[in-house]
Amino acid sequence: MTLAGKLRHFLLLAILVTVATLPAATRAANADAGLVLEAIQVLDEEYVDQALVERVRLLNVALDGIKASLGAAGVPAKFAPLASGTPPVEADRIFRAAFDAALTAAAGKVSPRELAYGAIIALTNSLNDSHTGFLTPEQYRERIARQRQQAGFAGVGMVVLPKDGRFFVWQVIPRSPAERLGVRPFDRIVRVNDTPTGGMTSEQVVSMIRGPARTAVTVTFERIGRSGPFALTITRAPIVVPPIFAARMVEPGIGYIYLYEFTQGSARELRGAIQQLLGQGMRALVLDLRGDIGGFLHELRDVMNLLLPRGVAVYQLVTSRGTEVVRTERNPSLPASMPLVVLVNEGTASASELLAAALVEHQRGSLVGVKTAGAVEASTLLELSDGSALSVTIRRLTSGKGKRLEGTGVTPAIVLDLSSEDFLQGRDAQLARGVQMARQKLSRPAASPSPVPTTR
Repeated sequence: MTLAGKLRHFLLLAILVTVATLPAATRAANADAGLVLEAIQVLDEEYVDQALVERVRLLNVALDGIKASLGAAGVPAKFAPLASGTPPVEADRIFRAAFDAALTAAAGKVSPRELAYGAIIALTNSLNDSHTGFLTPEQYRERIARQRQQAGFAGVGMVVLPKDGRFFVWQVIPRSPAERLGVRPFDRIVRVNDTPTGGMTSEQVVSMIRGPARTAVTVTFERIGRSGPFALTITRAPIVVPPIFAARMVEPGIGYIYLYEFTQGSARELRGAIQQLLGQGMRALVLDLRGDIGGFLHELRDVMNLLLPRGVAVYQLVTSRGTEVVRTERNPSLPASMPLVVLVNEGTASASELLAAALVEHQRGSLVGVKTAGAVEASTLLELSDGSALSVTIRRLTSGKGKRLEGTGVTPAIVLDLSSEDFLQGRDAQLARGVQMARQKLSRPAASPSPVPTTR
């Protein structure tokens, strides 16, 4: 899996409100023109901003997507755009005819599925919304499995991060084949089987490492402190991605927790990690949200209850019917006087951005890293008739004080990026700075606690 900085990649694990399927009467039989019309119907019924869901406009965008799919296969195509104001039934008829003509022109070079998916991707992209997008059946199954903490794919268990044309292990998934064989963060991936990674894309590297369970892949690494590359033959296995990647004491008095996803049970596991570290003498916490691309909204709410005082506004849900302000409801598990430092980066998105913003707005934590993704909406996931799905934004989200984060993100007080030299030297400068700040906070005299707001 990759840790990408572009917003559309985040829809694969965005803030999710519900998972639903369409009624049988609305479902198309195959991935064809009917599937595209089905997707438009979903947007028409569910999308938060109905002014943007204009049928003729979306059908014209879908035609552009079909044209692009044909062009990628070397098939020239030209479609007359639908005229504004064309009645829906007539517009659908014209679109179906154009789809059939495109399929004939493709002459087997492009499948109906590829044309339909290209059209749907084009029309969802046209909304320019981080949480509205298309998932293939494979992506949909993986997403659902990961949210339930089930194995969603088979691989070796590494989070791969590109940096200046090189590929590094960003994190090793706990209890994975890669962890068992001793792969470490910042190991550089130089070869997969017999193929050098130079000049490859992230998707190409990841697709070569993934594969069927119980098959083997040989990955060649470079590591600071070792002379020369070394190869590991790793047997792929089903990968379960836990919400907590790490919970440990990094030095006496300072705990470290890596919260990777807001999947089912995240708040429960975070509560357990906090209690574990408190039992080990934790007096300050470094919370790592780097690469955390979100998850369930109810898990976010429960996590905020663990870290923030009772009764404070932590985020707002905005619809055409009005605004709902969500507040914390319980006393936190983390002592209010305990120093908290939070690590963020361009992969910090969605729910984790709202958490970071709430900690800043209520002066509960200090942020270190780089600006977050700016991908913050609430979506629902709707399965389409061929097993693919749409993620559809159904509510706008703001911070507790009403600040829109979509497209802007959260900028940390201490801006610090990881350089290529940091990666090559295996040096996590952001974590080191976070620990240093926690150490400095511990050395200062304790301030009197602020009054705890109450809900009225």
